[in-house]
Amino acid sequence: MNLTFWRYQLILSLLFIFWGEFFVSSGILNQLAFNFALFYPLGFLVGYRRQYEDVRSAYLAALIFNILSYLIAFLVKFPIESWILVILDFVSLVVFLYIGIYIGRRAQSKE
Repeated sequence: MNLTFWRYQLILSLLFIFWGEFFVSSGILNQLAFNFALFYPLGFLVGYRRQYEDVRSAYLAALIFNILSYLIAFLVKFPIESWILVILDFVSLVVFLYIGIYIGRRAQSKE
């Protein structure tokens, strides 16, 4: 794994630590807002940089980060409310990352 992957893991971890205190309740809307706060900034950064290797690394880092967060929750016996929320979590990850990349590319092309 390259340095870009680890940089994106660090960014996601810092965003998780920062936003984790704000999104403490459960529910679909809260999960979507939390995913937006985590994955949109990463997507924007990737899109703004315009390197295709970074796009693959960002998707891989986000997927591994999400899988690890569910694995840790499972290991510490944190209750997962619904598997539908897990599926929605992964779908929203991809959607918000894509939207961030798209907006980042548009912002970079305007300069």
